Amino acid sequence: MKPYLSICASYKWEGPYLREWVAFHRVVGVERFFLYDNDSDDEHREALRPYLEDGTVELLHWPEYPMGQVKAYAHCLNEHAGDSRWIAFVDIDEFLFSPQGRPLPEVMARYERWPGVGVNRLLFGTSGHETRPAGGVVESYTRRLDIPDMKASVKSIVDPARAIRPLNPHVFAYTEGHAVDEHEQPLDGTFAASTSSATLRINHYYTKSDEERVLKHSRPHAGGRMREGPNLPGKGLREDRHFGVLDDAIQQYLPALQAELERVKP
Repeated sequence: MKPYLSICASYKWEGPYLREWVAFHRVVGVERFFLYDNDSDDEHREALRPYLEDGTVELLHWPEYPMGQVKAYAHCLNEHAGDSRWIAFVDIDEFLFSPQGRPLPEVMARYERWPGVGVNRLLFGTSGHETRPAGGVVESYTRRLDIPDMKASVKSIVDPARAIRPLNPHVFAYTEGHAVDEHEQPLDGTFAASTSSATLRINHYYTKSDEERVLKHSRPHAGGRMREGPNLPGKGLREDRHFGVLDDAIQQYLPALQAELERVKP
């Protein structure tokens, strides 16, 4: 029987984070991963090794420039349209889950009449970490942006049988109907009708520690271009005053995540 929910992602130089990211999404109900490596030269293959060996991850070398991410998404739709009921298109610094503690396949059953669902993202900062902490991402970063009602572009979970192509990394064109937000309201371009993330949400760990933020901004991402914004040491820590909301909703999954990481460790 084909997987109900899979994830497609392209990445570059994400080796230190890949195992936790896959393990977390396995815990919340993702069954298969279609990953596109955009010319990484770090430990990414070793990080993925247990999931490559058991077939959970399908990895493709993807040295596409420019627009490598969008091209990877288009390729994934063409190659895997019949391989999963839903495919979520997210980045390695994005963690998709239900704050209600429900498995994602159970949540997604509600939306089967729609060709796609846009999920709101909440932005997390350094949480005061100057250097990479000893703990993982889910454990270490607990403070998010404190701007009420700020809208961020969604990321999409799509029915690959009805998705034609990605319009950009956030939203897709469909053969019929339109994508909706978690309240089943039509998307407004790349945005949900509301900022609600009570049923589905993505924690976007964009900076991580200040040290990691500087490194991240010093080299191209998987799309093939440099990230925008000043690359100054300490900038992330200075801006942490905006990341004042303590948000540990994702940590309800921490015990299961730690057990999964223990299961796959060398």
